[in-house]
Amino acid sequence: MRKVLYVIIPMLVIILFAGVSNADTLGSPSYVNAFVYNSSSIRVTWDNNVSGATRYTIQRQTDSGSFVTIANVPSNVSSYTDNGISNGHSYVYRVFATKGGEAGRPRDSFPVEFLYPTGLSVKSLSDSEVELTWMYPYLNKIPDTNYQTVIERRSEGSNTWQTIATVPGSQNSYTDTGLIEASRYYYRIRAVTSVSAIYLYYPSGSSGQYVSTQLKAPQNVKAEILSTSSIRISWDDVSTKETGYRIERKKGNGNFVRIGSTLANETSFIDKSAENGQQYTYRVTPLSTSYRGTHSEEVTVPFLFPVSFKIAEAYSTQLILSWEYPGESYISPDNSVVLIERREAGSNQWEEIHTTRPGETEYTDNDLTPGTKYYYRIRSRYDSGFITEYFPSATGVPGYTKLTLETHFYGRAISDTEILLEWSREAVGNYTIVLEKYDSSGVFEPLTTLSKTGSYIDTVSPGSINGYRLKLRSSTNVESNYTPEVYISTEQLPRVQNFEIKSIVPNRVFLTWEYDKAVETGFEIWRMAESEGIWKHIGTTRSGQFMYSDENIVDGETYTYQIRAIKSNTIFSPFTATDSINVSFDKHEGKLTVSLIDGLLYLAWNDFSDMEEYYVIEYKTSLNDIWHTLEKIPKDITMFRFVPSENVDYTIRIRAHCEYPIFETYTDEVFYTTKIPATPSLSIPSVVGAGRVVLTWIDLSDNEDEFTVYRKSNIFDIDFKLIGVAGRNVTTFSDNNVEPDHSYTYIVKAKNAAGESFPSNEVVVQTPSVTSYSDISSNYAWAKDAINTLTSMGIINGDGKGSFNPSGNITRAEFVKLLITAFGLPETPIGSFKDVTPDDWYHRYIMTAYRYKIIEPDRDGMFYPDKPITRQDIVYYSSRAIKSAGLTLDQPPLYILHEFTDYAEIDPYAQSAFAAMYYSGVINGIGNNKLGPKNPATRAEAATIIYRMINVLEK
Repeated sequence: MRKVLYVIIPMLVIILFAGVSNADTLGSPSYVNAFVYNSSSIRVTWDNNVSGATRYTIQRQTDSGSFVTIANVPSNVSSYTDNGISNGHSYVYRVFATKGGEAGRPRDSFPVEFLYPTGLSVKSLSDSEVELTWMYPYLNKIPDTNYQTVIERRSEGSNTWQTIATVPGSQNSYTDTGLIEASRYYYRIRAVTSVSAIYLYYPSGSSGQYVSTQLKAPQNVKAEILSTSSIRISWDDVSTKETGYRIERKKGNGNFVRIGSTLANETSFIDKSAENGQQYTYRVTPLSTSYRGTHSEEVTVPFLFPVSFKIAEAYSTQLILSWEYPGESYISPDNSVVLIERREAGSNQWEEIHTTRPGETEYTDNDLTPGTKYYYRIRSRYDSGFITEYFPSATGVPGYTKLTLETHFYGRAISDTEILLEWSREAVGNYTIVLEKYDSSGVFEPLTTLSKTGSYIDTVSPGSINGYRLKLRSSTNVESNYTPEVYISTEQLPRVQNFEIKSIVPNRVFLTWEYDKAVETGFEIWRMAESEGIWKHIGTTRSGQFMYSDENIVDGETYTYQIRAIKSNTIFSPFTATDSINVSFDKHEGKLTVSLIDGLLYLAWNDFSDMEEYYVIEYKTSLNDIWHTLEKIPKDITMFRFVPSENVDYTIRIRAHCEYPIFETYTDEVFYTTKIPATPSLSIPSVVGAGRVVLTWIDLSDNEDEFTVYRKSNIFDIDFKLIGVAGRNVTTFSDNNVEPDHSYTYIVKAKNAAGESFPSNEVVVQTPSVTSYSDISSNYAWAKDAINTLTSMGIINGDGKGSFNPSGNITRAEFVKLLITAFGLPETPIGSFKDVTPDDWYHRYIMTAYRYKIIEPDRDGMFYPDKPITRQDIVYYSSRAIKSAGLTLDQPPLYILHEFTDYAEIDPYAQSAFAAMYYSGVINGIGNNKLGPKNPATRAEAATIIYRMINVLEK
């Protein structure tokens, strides 16, 4: 058996090698071609002249798979049709010859990408546009970079197909434009791959898929109010194939409903079913039995007429009128204005006094006569020219202005059971005085009526607190507004002593007083201007502060001051008054300069007189002091020196004197002191940021040259360090070198040639940590530095929850606050506008801006603080703030703005400011060659403008 195996194995090896040798002797086809035969098969052809071949084997590779045998054919066959293929695949075919068990070398075809569209949808978009969308097999394995879609079109009546577009494989839609109104078109598509030009269309027939374009939409559609119950819709007829028009309407946000139709070529329709309080939207569509029409553009019209009119509020010289419209709050009468007419009682003459802006529902009539009856009526005028009848009637609505009551009203206890109330006798005239008292039930009730008096003594319970207010009433029962309420306790305080006017310098009166007992909580300072004749409360100091600086004085006015001690705002001392004093800042002929050198006070002046016999050096040491002669100097000499006494306030002037003819003229008066200045009072900072603290203080001296500011870190420092200096009469300082989340203590000292004052009270400040906003997206990368920097400076804030809302609008009040805090202007919460009262959060900022002439109310006394601010008002207010701070920007010619297409929209008052801000790089355009002056500004824009302005001014 072992011998048989040894014989068989060598024979198998010989046979195997013999077979391999025979395979090499069979050749391969000289070519193999494969191409798409139809929508379900690929035809394979080859050269069947391989010598010795008895059969041919055909194999197929699908996509990136392996070759699989799909057929064996006789040697006289040279083609094969593969019906087992699928749309969306790539195929490679392989053919080799066989003879018995022998196989020749294979030859492969080039790849065949078998792909054609499987769906096409065509839809008419308008009279000139058709949209095509298509699809390929869901399991398409051919990359979209390997093929394109060819789109062909023919017109109705033509058999010629035109290729109109070839689009990438990634695209599955196309819009055909430039077509003719109301016409039928046919479409078909096919695929072209990178290796196969396949003419397999979808749809497969020769006719294609058809669609008709629509009728042309009417143009210039308008909706105009004709009456209180009808609206006219009009349009331009631009279609040539319509048989009529359909008019549709929707209410508010509802759906369109057909309300009527017209014949061909008609261009208007009247809607007689309109109802007050609705907002209507109309569209017009052409009609035809064969073609669809394209909807016109939609036009919206608010259909609103006033349904109520009243005099909402009355004042002594103004009446506030208001009216209402029906319907939802989102509907605004933007297509109409209101015409307001007025007549005074006793007259038959009506006067048209105002035309509102569209959408307004209130008007304030100013400059009226107090205590007078007026009548008002209104009409609405619409964009179409239609004007309504008078509302509520031709006779109008009556209303009275209130009586004028401009008086002080205050009181104090004169015993344990008596309270003295006082007011201006002249202000009440001959009207009845109605005095009311706050009773135990929490309401004011009439206490008494009086006439022709300026005071009243009320008997009260010991230890009680009593509230009072006062108004006037005429014989026709017309009343004034109430005075402010006063609340007075029966406790008494001693009178203030030695109240005097210490000094007067331009724009400032300095008052001092004494008070022996430390029982008060502060002092009230009142002032009466001779031109007004009424006492007004101008300031309150804290306990222990015995001086006050009145900085709101007018040159040429005569003032009288009075003061009283207060305790807990209900206990008052009697008033102590000064003599009247006239404030006069005369312009002098000469200029005097004073300088201290080595203990000597040097005086130098220009030779300002041509007639003097000699010069007289004069001085006084207080406001009420007489002028003393220090020395007489021969003519033409213009310098003098002397040793000043210690602890003296000098006011010095030079008088030029001539005996014949009698002549005198003076230099300006120069104040110089050898007294150390009074200690300033440091306030709690109102601007505190992670990188900036703005300090403010009360200037209690009139002889300082400057203020020195000291700081210490409550973590690292033991002693205070000097960090900066502020000039004379300056009461703010910006510390820009603080760390986030850190505690500091500050003091301020006043300083002059005599030395520094005692340090002010200490103020501890905790800076916040750095704020990071979560909603500053990449769209606002241009504003990110500005927002973060201004936040660290304490100028702007987010919502406290990590958001800044950069795209939101910023109101007029909010932007004024940014300006005041950016420039660190001392706040002045005195005064009010009609729409800005002390109860508003923004009152102090707006009144400060008004004081520094940054803003002005309109002629009606309104500022509109809650209204979004426009870009042009941001630029204008910023420019005025720069000027108020004593800074300037270069002023270029206005024609630099002519590169912007909307420069003519800038109101005249803002043009110079816009040019300067644009020239300096503070503000740019908004794109498309526009400045957008009337656009509401966003919070991001406002922050960027403030940031750029600070950077420009610091250069």
